[in-house]
Amino acid sequence: MNQGNRKDQKYSKYPSPEDIVIFQPELDGFGGEERVILALSKELHAQGKPHCVVCYHDHMDLAKYADMPLRVYALEPSMNFLSKVWSLRRCLAYLAKHGSPTPILFNIQSAYHAGFVAKSPYHLRIPDTFSLLDFKPEEQVEEKETWIKSLFTKFSNTLLYYATAAGIRRSDNFITNTVALCTEMEHLYGRRAEVIYLGGFGSPHYDRPPRESSPIELFTVSRLEASKRIDWILQGLAETRGNTTQFPDWRLHVAGKGPQLESLQKMSESLGISDAVIFHGFVSDEQLHTLYEKSHVFVMPAKQGYGLPAIEALYYKLGLVISEDSGVVELLENTSWVSIVRGGKAEFVNALKEMLLRVSQADFFDRPLPELPTEESWAKEMIKHCRW
Repeated sequence: MNQGNRKDQKYSKYPSPEDIVIFQPELDGFGGEERVILALSKELHAQGKPHCVVCYHDHMDLAKYADMPLRVYALEPSMNFLSKVWSLRRCLAYLAKHGSPTPILFNIQSAYHAGFVAKSPYHLRIPDTFSLLDFKPEEQVEEKETWIKSLFTKFSNTLLYYATAAGIRRSDNFITNTVALCTEMEHLYGRRAEVIYLGGFGSPHYDRPPRESSPIELFTVSRLEASKRIDWILQGLAETRGNTTQFPDWRLHVAGKGPQLESLQKMSESLGISDAVIFHGFVSDEQLHTLYEKSHVFVMPAKQGYGLPAIEALYYKLGLVISEDSGVVELLENTSWVSIVRGGKAEFVNALKEMLLRVSQADFFDRPLPELPTEESWAKEMIKHCRW
């Protein structure tokens, strides 16, 4: 085998030079960001533009969730930090050398890694800051650090900051989801991002059929982890149980899997509401559609950079209870369809109770929807902005 062939073999796990590359560091489970990747892939496919997804490791087999053929390339470095960043550097250099379209890196971790080693061009899209990724429940007590650990933490955070700032500043185009995130990252890293609002899966259902009026069907979908605050929903609904003179009958549907599934099931039992709470686990797109169709209220107390399900719930004309800690609230001010919770658990519980009464009004679902972005409009804007 000659030297040239050995080089080809070395790069065989890399995409074709004509591919538009979407890079996501780790593919661990199907959630909001994976949905976003598939939305961009769908529009690229519709426009006949060859593309693929590149990652460090694909633990979930992303391609099986796509509606059309999708190529996913896993670089498969060892799990240590240096191995990962050097694998990214080599991949970006390979794409630049072969004249590939400028790739887009998703995730703030990508900015951090690119800031260390990347010399080749790339676009950058960041949907969450580290403050969101490091979410801790309000009741969690901080552990005291030893002076050695404290010193190491300070050093790590300084390194994290400067590398992330470098990764952001070097990117050709810098994109985020909301003005709030744009402002935060400009303050932190000195560069303002382009804001392109995400749309949900599908499009508004303006002529959807009427639902059964009783019970009030509530719905939430997410990865079941602490930052989603599903416990707030359970505790709030428990306060209405037995008060049938003031509140209508209800039933709660919880879709999604995650580390808190078992504890949330036990909580619903201890609160005495397990007969009215259904945990569906992971649901397909068809099952998701059915749950949206039958529901009256979508509940989302999560702290998150955006919150796509809120947009999708409004497509189906559901009342929405949402925390101000979700970036999508920028689009949802001043509409009676939405109750934005400005505060903690107590304020959320009050808003949930108020929405139960609001959707019980006969004319609630006849009101016009606010103007909403769509998945297709977002993907088209992304493609245009990246000049692919």
